[in-house]
Amino acid sequence: MNFRFKALQRMREPDELDSPTLLAAPRGWIAVFVVMIIMAGATLWAFQGSLPISVSAPGLLTRPLGSASVQSPVPGTVRRVLVHVKGTVAEGQPVATIEGADGRSTDVTSPFSGHVVGLGVSQGQVVPAGSSVATVERTDASDDRMVAMVFVPAARAVGLAPGKSVDLSVSTAPPRSFGLLRGRISSVSPYPLTSGELSGLVGGELAARSYVSTSPPRLVVVDLVKDAGTTSGYAWSTTNGPPSPLSTQVSVKATINLGSQTPFNLILGR
Repeated sequence: MNFRFKALQRMREPDELDSPTLLAAPRGWIAVFVVMIIMAGATLWAFQGSLPISVSAPGLLTRPLGSASVQSPVPGTVRRVLVHVKGTVAEGQPVATIEGADGRSTDVTSPFSGHVVGLGVSQGQVVPAGSSVATVERTDASDDRMVAMVFVPAARAVGLAPGKSVDLSVSTAPPRSFGLLRGRISSVSPYPLTSGELSGLVGGELAARSYVSTSPPRLVVVDLVKDAGTTSGYAWSTTNGPPSPLSTQVSVKATINLGSQTPFNLILGR
């Protein structure tokens, strides 16, 4: 009986022209409106939304003149090492004594003042002329202060300019506990650094390898934002920052904030 009733119902349907035709169920219209609202919101966000633009690069805390090697002008045997790591050295001060093959002794003097951050020789070692005796972080700049040197690959340096804000993740102050160190770009090198220039800033070829990627980097000097209310004397993304002063020769990871961009321009590559 059920099948016969359905068959009769279908036979009557073509003749019921005065009955309204149902194009879509109410649930279908709700789904259509929801999709339209989502599409309208996505379109509005694409033209009016904002996406932050940033560049990340490695660097270190140091002084404006960086670090430099004190080299031996003569070959021979190291008879005395006259400085130690973490010590200070003045311009013209001997850092080591080298005895040549003729028995004559030569004092290797530092051409600049600063803090000794590394020794390249030990007593009794035989060294050639030009070998690195010590690495000194220079403090003889007229505006000596702590800065961050950041080495940005040249291919990613578009848009970098003095005044841009920088967030620094300091290796000795975990960001999860103490936040990010605040800074602003002070200067940007006009050309990529050569391997020799980079080695001269960080104290040798071995140290320079940490800052070289696929393309030669450009040097970005970042001034740290001061804050007398913190223990370190500098501003952090947290209220207090780390409970101890900052020291130089500490590696950092910099995030340079370049501004913002709409999603539509990002898709077009503008």
